[in-house]
Amino acid sequence: MSAPELLPAPGPALTVHQAAARIRSVAEKALADLNSDDFWSGYDRATAWRDGFENGMGGVCSQLAGLFTPELAIQFADWLDTVASHNARYGTPLPEFALTTARALTP
Repeated sequence: MSAPELLPAPGPALTVHQAAARIRSVAEKALADLNSDDFWSGYDRATAWRDGFENGMGGVCSQLAGLFTPELAIQFADWLDTVASHNARYGTPLPEFALTTARALTP
């Protein structure tokens, strides 16, 4: 006989918040690295993220990684938190993109 669950499974809004927290945590660490690691110092700050990936790895994968800057990732996490909060407070439907992101980033 298995033990009863003490808490219900997390709802979609919490799962989206968890995805936002994961994105924000990694983005803040990447931003700190961008602002302090000598690797980035040879690049103009406005394009360092993009240029560092393109020069460091090359190819279209690095071009994609270079587009998603830490600042953009933090803004994306903020958006995820906003839509999750609106869902939890007002019952506003979660955008499918937010749910897809949450499924991809949370276990």
